Amino acid sequence: MVEMLLTIGIMSLITSLVVVAISNASRDASRMVARQQQAAVMNAVNAWVNSSSRYPDDYSDVTLRGKMRSQQTIRSTYNSYPTSLARFNVISTYLDESTANHIITSTTNSNKLKSDALSTAKQYLSLPDWAAGSYPKVDLVSE
Repeated sequence: MVEMLLTIGIMSLITSLVVVAISNASRDASRMVARQQQAAVMNAVNAWVNSSSRYPDDYSDVTLRGKMRSQQTIRSTYNSYPTSLARFNVISTYLDESTANHIITSTTNSNKLKSDALSTAKQYLSLPDWAAGSYPKVDLVSE
């Protein structure tokens, strides 16, 4: 009887360790996907900034052809969007459609960009104001 109780105790302990390891692996996988989504959004921001610099403010003025927009003008445009979701909508054309739609449909707070992986990892993406003398950031924030 003692041997049976000891065996059941050891099996319970091993089972609990396996369950904890599996749940940690799932959380780690969600965190990895969250970091990948942060990188994808950062790449989209970079692409938007680079493409925005190629176009003049006034497309109809022939004398402006070939001139680039200043970083200050691009920063002002970026900062004119009041929330992370508004900024995301501008840069979302530089993401694949499924990723952009997934983040847009999962986001309920316009300053906290969410996805299933971000929710599982208890994190969200934020697109803060672009400060002078720096480059726009995509922050991965823990809740």
